[in-house]
Amino acid sequence: MSKIIENLDALYNNPFLLTPIIVRFYEKYEGKQQKDFLLSYLVLPIVLYEGSKSALLIKKKELRTFINYSQKKDIEKNKIEIKKNEKLFGLPLRVEEYKEITNICLQYAFDLGCLQLNEDLSIKFLEYKFKKDNSLVENLKVAENFAFVLKKEKITHVFMRLGIKRI
Repeated sequence: MSKIIENLDALYNNPFLLTPIIVRFYEKYEGKQQKDFLLSYLVLPIVLYEGSKSALLIKKKELRTFINYSQKKDIEKNKIEIKKNEKLFGLPLRVEEYKEITNICLQYAFDLGCLQLNEDLSIKFLEYKFKKDNSLVENLKVAENFAFVLKKEKITHVFMRLGIKRI
């Protein structure tokens, strides 16, 4: 039974499928800060988690707004209620879980020539070389919105506000 779960995990966390999400993030991220490669470790845990994904589908302007955003809708209309705790619940653990796959995705993006790592450890977007994949449309939109949220924030403030103490 555990072999089946491992295989499903390998299929779901496939670097060939997840790399476009990180590349799209850096395509829209225009912060250009030193060490902004550290933000890549937040992309997959935020974009792939349903609580934060649904909060980021609506474009927010600031990180503070994203963190404090709570969506309340009627249960009668079959709409989901999102609370602050659910959105960021377990984020440090998810960052740790996705660290290895993020490294593989970054290496793949560098090898393809989509991204470039500069001497100051910032990432420069070069070209988006992926074909359109309908299964990723929502995740790509969330990655764009997340980049928009982070582009004016200092990297240290982002990690402090999200409660990430180490990578």
